Amino acid sequence: MRAFRRIRKVTTIIFSIWDHKSHQAPIKAVYHGPGTKTENFGGEGTGLKSWNFELDWDKGVWYSLVSRCWLVGDHTYYGCWVRSGKTEEWTHLITMDVAAKDAFFQGGTDTFIEDWLETGRNQRTIHLREGWKRKLDGQWHAFGSGRYSVNSWDLEKGKRSYNHRTHWNGGVDKDTTGSFYFMTSGGRRTKPTSENPSNHSIGRKKKTPDYKPIKIKTAKARSGRDRTVIVSWKLAPKKLPLFSYTLAVYDNAAGKGEPLAQVTIIDPQARKGELTLPEDKPNTRLFVRLTCRDILDNQDEILVHP
Repeated sequence: MRAFRRIRKVTTIIFSIWDHKSHQAPIKAVYHGPGTKTENFGGEGTGLKSWNFELDWDKGVWYSLVSRCWLVGDHTYYGCWVRSGKTEEWTHLITMDVAAKDAFFQGGTDTFIEDWLETGRNQRTIHLREGWKRKLDGQWHAFGSGRYSVNSWDLEKGKRSYNHRTHWNGGVDKDTTGSFYFMTSGGRRTKPTSENPSNHSIGRKKKTPDYKPIKIKTAKARSGRDRTVIVSWKLAPKKLPLFSYTLAVYDNAAGKGEPLAQVTIIDPQARKGELTLPEDKPNTRLFVRLTCRDILDNQDEILVHP
């Protein structure tokens, strides 16, 4: 679950994972972004929750959220990144380790508005657009429609939303940036313009997400001890963030043919990597190809030499 939440005047971004039915150990965080904290939760299931109180979010700004999972041995890792439309910067919030193999995302995609005080007095509105899902075969699928509904069991007499049973709305709207889905809950002046439930759609033409792909700004290589080569790099800002990198060593300036050595590492925070050369490496000048892959699998590469 990913969420934007306001507690009084404090805003937070939340990412939570529920325990898997086949997990062999509690979920743990293997990476915390700046300002991200984690804690276990219970009640509606059990799992691990992360929240970030330092990144902050503003009303009227579009935010992009990306969740990705990948295998690490017999475990499944989950990462979450957020992009602010105001700064155009991406932030890696958290990576969690679920002790279960092949625990990939399943099922549909839902979103909801929740009033923790259960008063319904204040109007809450959320806008949603350009959702994507990528299946295990690598094919992207654009969200082309959505079903809007209000929790009917909360609208009955004596339930928490009864006094605001007509103060909701949902559908499709647009602004200068294009069309979007909206949901509104609460507020005495809020009146529905659609049915409960109702289906809505927005036409999609793009085949894949079009965020600016990863770009290597600079890179350099040097020889290390015990036949190692060490490569460090800097990435251009406001591009999709790193997911993994590959180092491949060649004996020619064109980087052609089979590499003498190669390593691929999944480490979204890496800005330096190392690989070991074979004992029978040729006594000639060597060249290293650095390939950086972002969280949506776009790639950029550069050839450097120690």
